[in-house]
Amino acid sequence: MIGFQTVININGEEHITLKDILPNKPGLKILFVAKTPAPVSVNAGHYFQGTQGSMFWNKLKEFKIINVPYGEFEDEYLLENQYGITDIVKKPRGYGNEPSDEEYRAGLNNILNLIKLHKPKVIVFVYKKVLDQILKFGFNIYQKSKYGLNIELEKHFDSKVFVFPIPGTPCRREDAHDAMQKLSLLINKNMG
Repeated sequence: MIGFQTVININGEEHITLKDILPNKPGLKILFVAKTPAPVSVNAGHYFQGTQGSMFWNKLKEFKIINVPYGEFEDEYLLENQYGITDIVKKPRGYGNEPSDEEYRAGLNNILNLIKLHKPKVIVFVYKKVLDQILKFGFNIYQKSKYGLNIELEKHFDSKVFVFPIPGTPCRREDAHDAMQKLSLLINKNMG
């Protein structure tokens, strides 16, 4: 096993995946909630190693949400910044291979329990659909979330709720920039 690789058993089948990166004690600034590890990331042993994943890390660095020395893996610096990361579905999937409703339902309680345990100041949903599925299956809310801060959802999670405006999504460049500035300000000024 390399990096953050681990083996899980699903219905009698073993799968190599990525383990959660979470502290031993509660109290996170950010909990990143992703969809499912990509095979390229699992092979590398580190989160977000594909094209979209690289854009994710680059945005976090551009807006000074994380600082990582050149040549290092970004996920190795999460804990020292009081950040954590998990996936709603741990079975790896390639791009465009969406988890089933059943898989989202199965991962829902784990995500909600991690939020209760770690009490993140901000929950960053890396993919909008993950939050939308949690709202639908966990809270019976069918209204779609929006990119950036979702202030009206804070009461459900006891945390700020942010949907990451990942490039390639239907989010205008100006809106994505504004959302990332707000996240940066929230993390760097108010939670320093």
